[in-house]
Amino acid sequence: MLPDTPFDQIIARARVGDGAAWSELYAEVGSLVVGYLRSQRLPDPEDVAGEVFLQMVRDIHRFEGDRDQFRSWVVTIAHHRLVDDRRRARRRPSVPVAPEDLRPPAAPETAERAAMEHAAAEELEQRLAGLTEEQRTVLMLRVVGDLSLKECAQAMGKRVGAVKGLQHRAVEALRRELAAADGRLATSAADDVRSPRVEPRRDHTA
Repeated sequence: MLPDTPFDQIIARARVGDGAAWSELYAEVGSLVVGYLRSQRLPDPEDVAGEVFLQMVRDIHRFEGDRDQFRSWVVTIAHHRLVDDRRRARRRPSVPVAPEDLRPPAAPETAERAAMEHAAAEELEQRLAGLTEEQRTVLMLRVVGDLSLKECAQAMGKRVGAVKGLQHRAVEALRRELAAADGRLATSAADDVRSPRVEPRRDHTA
């Protein structure tokens, strides 16, 4: 690990095959890539993550930027490999991902990420299941991948306005689902309150 080394120097060392530099880069994006791919319900996220890391090694000479830009660059690669994997699997039956595999990776704290990290995995899957594939992708690129709207648009081959629209509809769908869940919870609680109290049966033979 190279905790005190400027990031541009880590990149430079990685380009010439420095093992410690590559360990630092894998530590930086490893859980991020796997977490993003798992959130997209891939049956074999680790296999696709391997393809992402191979491309990262092949194309590291093309990268220019800071640590945040590196993370965005790698997540964009992950998204492209995700699209390729889905194209290959069009005719294959899908295999559901276990809910516990949907937990987001560790990352800098934001309100959205904190909420997702503390939600039960099963509840997270239920909430996301109601989104379209594109809505889910935008939300995961924004929240898990921490990409900007422009970066999302570039990764998905869409206009920024279209990505904003997808994000808005995804958030609205989640808000409606949460409101409906709160309503069901309130109704259930009210039913419990209205339920008649059962008095213990008295023995009149005494």
